[in-house]
Amino acid sequence: MSEFIIYVILLALWSVILFFGKSLGISVILFIIPLLTYLYYLFKKNKVINNKKGLLFMIPIVLLSLTYFIFDNETFAELNFLVIIGLFVLMYIFTIKPIYDIKTIVVEGVTLLFEPISLIGNLFKELGNLFNNRVKIPQNTKRVLKSLLIVLPIAIVVTILLSNADMIFSSIFSGFFDRLRDLLAYRLFDRIVGKIILFVFMFTIIGIHSLYLVKEFSKKREEKEKKIKIRDLFTIKLLFSVLNIIYVVFDFIQIKSLMLHKVAGGFNYATYARQGFFELMIVSLINLSIILISKKLEDKDDNKFIKIMSIVMIFLTLVIIISSFMRMNLYEGAYGYTSLRLFVYVALVTESILLIPTVMYVFNSNFNILKSYMIIIITIYTIINFMNFDYIIANRNINRYYKDNKIDIQYLQNYGADNVKLLYDFYKKTDDENIRKSLSNYFYYLKESKIYNSIFEYNISKDRALDLLKNEKFEVYDYDDYNVDYYGE
Repeated sequence: MSEFIIYVILLALWSVILFFGKSLGISVILFIIPLLTYLYYLFKKNKVINNKKGLLFMIPIVLLSLTYFIFDNETFAELNFLVIIGLFVLMYIFTIKPIYDIKTIVVEGVTLLFEPISLIGNLFKELGNLFNNRVKIPQNTKRVLKSLLIVLPIAIVVTILLSNADMIFSSIFSGFFDRLRDLLAYRLFDRIVGKIILFVFMFTIIGIHSLYLVKEFSKKREEKEKKIKIRDLFTIKLLFSVLNIIYVVFDFIQIKSLMLHKVAGGFNYATYARQGFFELMIVSLINLSIILISKKLEDKDDNKFIKIMSIVMIFLTLVIIISSFMRMNLYEGAYGYTSLRLFVYVALVTESILLIPTVMYVFNSNFNILKSYMIIIITIYTIINFMNFDYIIANRNINRYYKDNKIDIQYLQNYGADNVKLLYDFYKKTDDENIRKSLSNYFYYLKESKIYNSIFEYNISKDRALDLLKNEKFEVYDYDDYNVDYYGE
């Protein structure tokens, strides 16, 4: 156990060097690679690798970590932090206990995130054992150090309380408290305390999960599979029948209005088409859920009916997805392009692809639908991280400006570096003085904010932006000096 404690200490120290007081950049991948190496060593040493395919989760973890080095997108930076944690959890589960039941995965995942907290005491006990074995401290010295750790904090707190209660008593210790206050205000002390806190936090997080992985998570638990038996499937059959009838009517209206451009009197086509895409996307997700649940509940006697109803619903869902896609396209044409709207496209494309394994699952109950869904979703999410959303959005909005003379320039000024090249070229080409002043302000402050404080903050996108702007002098204008119209919704 002492070996694993030493590795955890080294990883915690490395995290302090990489992250304390620094923005994220190449530091993320420099931390993830040794962390994954350590985890693989831990898996192998404790002989808990029951499914080598689970280690494939390391690939998207590494790729998503690289995006902090390559791109400068705040949305993905925040989102990827949570996704990477989720991928680590899935890697643990599928490597040690390969399961493909979504309920079990959720339970095991939540357990893996929170149950190790109970092992904090064990972790520091292991740390104490390490020092006892490596460093020979006389028994009397141990006793003195232990006493000081207990007595000093109590003595300081009591002294502070008594000083607040009595002015004469306070005057005796005034010099001491003044020096203590100066020390606390000293920046070096502040940085030291911050580094200690980060070290303790990282040591604790990595340590307790390592301990849990070795002592608890790898234990084989007997899990009895419970088969759900439903005697009466009237409700699910009725639900399928009613929803499919509703969708037939709805899809007929979509084909007539959106695809054939025929809208009933009293309706404006442009207004009609530019609404409802979020609702339709949610409906399509609900339909997928109903199909999967009904498949779990089907009986042999009703197998044929549920299959037919499921296939009909899948086809009608595809029409709904196409309708939502068309609505979003028309909406963007009117109000411009944003990250959220691009995410909607990605979600709709993902849903469309998910329909393929869903059809396979309808015809074959043994088909591993959860595995297929996970592979598709993780692959698409990893791909869109490398699509450079900010660049795509800026490019489409600038092209829209040249076509319709409409642009929300404030939205594009997101203080990420991925779209700077396009905005700089636009700044050079445009004749609109208000846009030029707005961008001049943006570039001036961007140059200040992107300066590196450490080599571990290095980011390719930031470096290219700084290199592009370094020789240009940008003037700063008051907001009242220019007026940029807002062309979004």
